[in-house]
Amino acid sequence: MKGLVVKTHNRFYEIKADDDIFLCSPKGSFKRKAEPEYRLPVVGDQVEIELLKERQRGVDGYIVEIDYRRNRLKRALVDKRRERVMAANLDRILIVSACVKPGIDWGFIDRYLLTCALADIPCSILLNKIDLDEQQGEDKFIDIYRALDYPMLKTSVKGNIGLDTLRDWTAEGISLFTGASGVGKSSLINCLAPRANLATGEVDARKGTGKHTTTTSALVRMEAGKGWLADSPGLRDFAPPPVEPDQVRFGYREIAQVQKECRFSTCLHDAEPGCAVREAVAAGTISNHRYRSYLAVFQEMRDYFQTRF
Repeated sequence: MKGLVVKTHNRFYEIKADDDIFLCSPKGSFKRKAEPEYRLPVVGDQVEIELLKERQRGVDGYIVEIDYRRNRLKRALVDKRRERVMAANLDRILIVSACVKPGIDWGFIDRYLLTCALADIPCSILLNKIDLDEQQGEDKFIDIYRALDYPMLKTSVKGNIGLDTLRDWTAEGISLFTGASGVGKSSLINCLAPRANLATGEVDARKGTGKHTTTTSALVRMEAGKGWLADSPGLRDFAPPPVEPDQVRFGYREIAQVQKECRFSTCLHDAEPGCAVREAVAAGTISNHRYRSYLAVFQEMRDYFQTRF
């Protein structure tokens, strides 16, 4: 029987098959697969399950196969030597940042934009809690991202701002809400799908950071339409999965566009002669803000690959 993974908790998974939900665990042989990424399911996976005649050991059956993933969102763990798949088969990723409490973290956003670009997953930026911001979200960097054609939406649950547009964006497919703790992901999902009833938390007034209120990954059906909403545990920071240093440039769309004019096709835009990207930064056609963001990630990846052995 085929089913969709709609919730994960520890090593148990809720699978929606037809109109029923079954609690399943991976079969022993399944967990020894050659491909590490396919040893454990994640939300969004299409899986094959074998149901038991009656529930045993608290489960209705076993997961025996994960179908091919058309995409997946991954992040590096703390030691950067391991990766974790967060979700699969996504139609879009909504990168949520709060205008205040805790404030917009453009470095965090850039890392997600890079990861989405390299994973070929469409993404958008949500500037949440706009009702609390005296500047109404007019951060000095916003125009940079608008000029790069990243879909951007200002939202507020309390102020009922941007929510109709957000409903349209998420009406079909699987939409993953991601961002730092305290930016309001769960509140947005609760508004779009009230029956989700996800826990929400306040931002620490002294530290300016959010508390982790989501500890499991789950898909929630939209109140109307065919869409699924995926909440993800809040992160203090997001580390992109390791990629070869020369691949980082393809995750910054303005750099990928200009680098065709560099003297060398292998130009990494660091110190090479005839670099069209650095010339564009000097001329102001590529923002210094984004270029410094690129260099920071590029150096991280270069350091990783130089020291991993």
